[in-house]
Amino acid sequence: MKSILWQVFFIGIIFCQSLQAQNALYKENFESREGVFREVRNSSNLGEIRGGKYAWKYQGRTPGAVSVYANRLNESGDFVMEARLKPLKIGSEYGLIWGGIDPQNSHYFLIAGKKYSVCNVVKGKVVCDVDKKTGKIRVDYNILKVEKRGSKVYYYANDNLLHQAPYEGMRGKGFGFALWNSGSLQVDDFSLKGTALTILKAKDLHYVKPPEHLGANVNTPYEEMTPVIAPNGRGIYFSRRFDPANRGGANDLQDVYYAQLTKSGWSKPSNLGTPVNNNGPNAVFSVSPDGNRLLLMNTYMPDGKQKGMGLSISHKTSRGWSVPKDVKMRSFYNQSFFNEYFLSNDGKVILLAVKRNDTHGSRDLYASFYEGNDIWSEPKNLGTKINTPGTELSPFLAADGKTLYFSSNGHPGYGRNDIFMSRRLDESWQNWSQPTNLGTPINSEGTDAYYSVPASGDYAYYVSNENSLGKNDIFKIELPTAVKPEPVVLVYGKVLNSKTSQPIETGITYHYFPDDQEAGIARSNASTGYYEIVLPISQVYSFFAEKEGFYSVRDRLDLTDIKGYDEVERDLYLTPIEAGQTVKMNNVLFYQSKAELIPTSFPELNRLANMMKDNPSITIELAGHTDNVGDRFKNVKLSEDRVAAVKNHLVGQGVESSRITGKGYGGSKPIADNSREMTRRLNRRVEFKIVQF
Repeated sequence: MKSILWQVFFIGIIFCQSLQAQNALYKENFESREGVFREVRNSSNLGEIRGGKYAWKYQGRTPGAVSVYANRLNESGDFVMEARLKPLKIGSEYGLIWGGIDPQNSHYFLIAGKKYSVCNVVKGKVVCDVDKKTGKIRVDYNILKVEKRGSKVYYYANDNLLHQAPYEGMRGKGFGFALWNSGSLQVDDFSLKGTALTILKAKDLHYVKPPEHLGANVNTPYEEMTPVIAPNGRGIYFSRRFDPANRGGANDLQDVYYAQLTKSGWSKPSNLGTPVNNNGPNAVFSVSPDGNRLLLMNTYMPDGKQKGMGLSISHKTSRGWSVPKDVKMRSFYNQSFFNEYFLSNDGKVILLAVKRNDTHGSRDLYASFYEGNDIWSEPKNLGTKINTPGTELSPFLAADGKTLYFSSNGHPGYGRNDIFMSRRLDESWQNWSQPTNLGTPINSEGTDAYYSVPASGDYAYYVSNENSLGKNDIFKIELPTAVKPEPVVLVYGKVLNSKTSQPIETGITYHYFPDDQEAGIARSNASTGYYEIVLPISQVYSFFAEKEGFYSVRDRLDLTDIKGYDEVERDLYLTPIEAGQTVKMNNVLFYQSKAELIPTSFPELNRLANMMKDNPSITIELAGHTDNVGDRFKNVKLSEDRVAAVKNHLVGQGVESSRITGKGYGGSKPIADNSREMTRRLNRRVEFKIVQF
């Protein structure tokens, strides 16, 4: 009777509200299409509400094709689940499912004809405690009930006790009804009574303002999905389903759109067009802070057509978005039909919501780390503090690199899927704070997911069908302090040729200072040279742009005293490697009033040494400068000694002494006002001039 479990199809139900023990946690009479059961129409499934009942026909061989699954049973107390079921096809084997995470890991109470079965399925292996005929089952409607009471579980049909067994625990908190192999049935009056799970929320969580609809420019009668707000908060990417404006018309499953925030509100969105949008379902998972890189759903052929599931990256060029290229990840596979991903703001981590061999439930969250040369590491499970026997999806890592938002039906919540927040506690990516529910109105009785926060952390953008223009619309809500990410600073500017002031398209790298470890990467715009990076506070950073034929100057940014979100403008200059060009070395530093180099100067000087060794014809002239405070002659002597210290370091790195000359100028050549310390420090500098190339 029981075989080939992968043909089982399962629909789960949720409770609507938290009540006291043994009160009704959920009751559904299918009088409204606004409930948790979605109407489904595809080649293998037909599920629809008609006449106050849910009619379901399943004839496919793919499990979970249209699954509504929730983990809500509380095994710490007693519970009763009950449904009125009727087979619509002779021979259909149908019934209740409970205490599981998916059809391959659940308890079943099934009937077919006059026969009933009580079975336990673990990793697809079926073990039936009882499988026999009884005269208590009707040919039309049957009221089936599963009751956990104390240490036993009782199984009823039409108020007749058919079987009892010791309670052996659950692998998940899901419950609902099932068809075993192909068949059809009708469901009416489904209910759950029991003890509600405790919903853990952040302390002092209170939303001051109601959600704000993004307006009719962004939202339509069609379905808006997967909003991704740009880190600067001034642009938003999202997908729209079945819009006649889609690339393939109203029959096109979903296209990506982009809107900009103007003084008068959100602009009318534009379809991103090819190659981002093609013949498949398209979505943006994340956008880099510079706006020049998109992480996309699915993979693409060289001609831009859809290739298959997975993830890919597209870069903005002077001609538009590039054809997306596959992300090359070690040991990448996904055993689920569904998947979501997220690229961190620093470009060094990709989060995944997939099913793998070590997944604890239906899908788990993983992290993959950039190794260089376009290779990403094997995904690493984030651990059981985040992942549950249920489903985790739609990960979003805030700009601080620590605060994780995700959707789950495995942590106690208000509905089908809720959005949760957790903070990373160390660099292992396994140690997290206890996830907290974001509460209402963000979370509802339905599925809440696809949550996006700009670098400022002030607002969250998400999708809801409450008070929408049609189906799902995009809303934003002001975040309480309790669920905001940690503050960051958005650094922006242009990468320019120091000789011509023309924009340069190139990569930008930023490092932690002074240990010189890479903190992240960005890229300047091909046309304007504009860039943006997002940096967590309480750190000192150095950052620089690199381009062949140019010498890059490191800039330094001290964020140790920043208390909240801020935006800082910094232009980066690249100096052509040619005779007559002068370069200021911002990160060459000395101990106060001494000619002894601070060790944090070594990376900057080592880059200069490497450049000279790579170009053996180059000769340079060093120039040392001080401010005008103190004795003029002592300042000249100090600047000369500092030039000598720089030269000695370069020679120690393998540069011939004859290629380096130098002079100390004291305070005779200021480049900034000497009356204030803030500007006076700019005059204390070491420069080099390319004498010969």
